[in-house]
Amino acid sequence: MMKFGCSLELINMRTSGPNFIIKQSKLYWVEMFKLVAAAGFKGIELPYNPFSSDPMAFEIGRCGVPISAFAVNAKYGSPKEFMAFLNEVGIEEVTGVHINANDVMLEIIASGQDMSVYFNLFEKMGMEAIDFLCSLGSKVLVVSPTPEIGWLERMVNGDLNGEFAAKTTELLKKLVAAAKEKGISTAIKNEYWSLMRGKAAADLLNQVEGALFSPDLAHIQITGDDPVMVINAHKHQLANVRFSDTDFTDEVGNYKKINAEIPVQGNQKVFSDLGEGSVDLLGVAKVLKDNGYDGWIICESKKTLNIHRALLKMRWFIDHEIVNKLGGDK
Repeated sequence: MMKFGCSLELINMRTSGPNFIIKQSKLYWVEMFKLVAAAGFKGIELPYNPFSSDPMAFEIGRCGVPISAFAVNAKYGSPKEFMAFLNEVGIEEVTGVHINANDVMLEIIASGQDMSVYFNLFEKMGMEAIDFLCSLGSKVLVVSPTPEIGWLERMVNGDLNGEFAAKTTELLKKLVAAAKEKGISTAIKNEYWSLMRGKAAADLLNQVEGALFSPDLAHIQITGDDPVMVINAHKHQLANVRFSDTDFTDEVGNYKKINAEIPVQGNQKVFSDLGEGSVDLLGVAKVLKDNGYDGWIICESKKTLNIHRALLKMRWFIDHEIVNKLGGDK
């Protein structure tokens, strides 16, 4: 039976917009976890970023955001105490943690290092995240496998589809093996700005034995693929399916630019609140139900303009447009 959780990446921490300082306080996150539970989400997916050279990452990591092992130990006492707190407010499980290769790139740029350290830093982040998962009793490592194409074209010499792609594949194999030894599954997440986009994502899954697929529906659609067809093609490889929404068309090749999720030309709203875009979420849910998917569906309204309203809208959409029409857990 499908289970619906919530990604904490609903909350855009990489912003200097109004009230961004309060988002860095522990008080904000204690309240937010209560609101997530009140909205009926019993599982949460956490982003994981252990780096601190990038000024924004430094501010996030030293505050109340549970974004790394260090942050959890510093602000919540220990992983055990953090989980006890989550259980107390009504959240039963950390469904997984998400590491993003783009955070490695930002660390290199901010610290003034060169790309020779990239794969070592990426591996270190992955191994730390695996240990963090173990400490939380969580079972899925979600990996965004490459930085933005825009950054890669600026920072990497040579053929991106040659040596860089090959080293990425080998690193993912290493992470899959290390995670498996500790009873953890590794799922590759797609992005429309990634080197591993579209068919390349499918090819990567075939090359990395044992890897699962954590599909992000909005990114699939922006890439130009049909989310229902993609989910059906990978129906036996799925973990932490990400229900996200969009009405965005990349008309200017934004996927190749730095900060691809913050366009400066054309339509500048990339993501929609769940249920307000054009992704066939019900069609995807039907494929999942018909194929007996019993894992987590991770709901996200990325870069929403109103976090609290988005939580309630996500719950309304799941209850009225998915569960009521197909049946399933809430």
